[in-house]
Amino acid sequence: MTSCHPRRTFLALITGLAMAGCSGGPRLTEEEPSLASVPARLQPGDWIKVIVYGEPSLSGDFQIDQTGSVLLPLAGPTKAAGMTGPELAEALTRRYRAEYVRNPKVTVTGPRS
Repeated sequence: MTSCHPRRTFLALITGLAMAGCSGGPRLTEEEPSLASVPARLQPGDWIKVIVYGEPSLSGDFQIDQTGSVLLPLAGPTKAAGMTGPELAEALTRRYRAEYVRNPKVTVTGPRS
C-alpha cells in the first residue's frame, strides 16, 4: 500500500490545472469579433439617428418602414433593412455626394426602440 504525500498531491493537482489551461481549445482573438462587437442589422420598425455633419436639415431621427426603407431629406426612400449602421452611412454618403453635398460626413446610429 502506498501513502500519498499531501505536498506531492498538491503539486500534481497544480501541474494538472496549469496544463489544462494550456489546451488548444477555441480562444477569442482580435481577429475574431465577439457577438457584442458585431453591429446589429437594421430591421423594419427600427429607429435610427442620421447625422450629416454641417447639414442639420438632413439630420434627425428616422424610422425604417415596413418595406425596409427609410425616408430621408433629399435622399428620398433608401433601403436600410438588412444593413448595419455603418453600411447605411456609407450608402448615404455616396448618395448625398452624388447630388447634394460636396463632402458629406454621415453617421448612422441605432437601431433603438
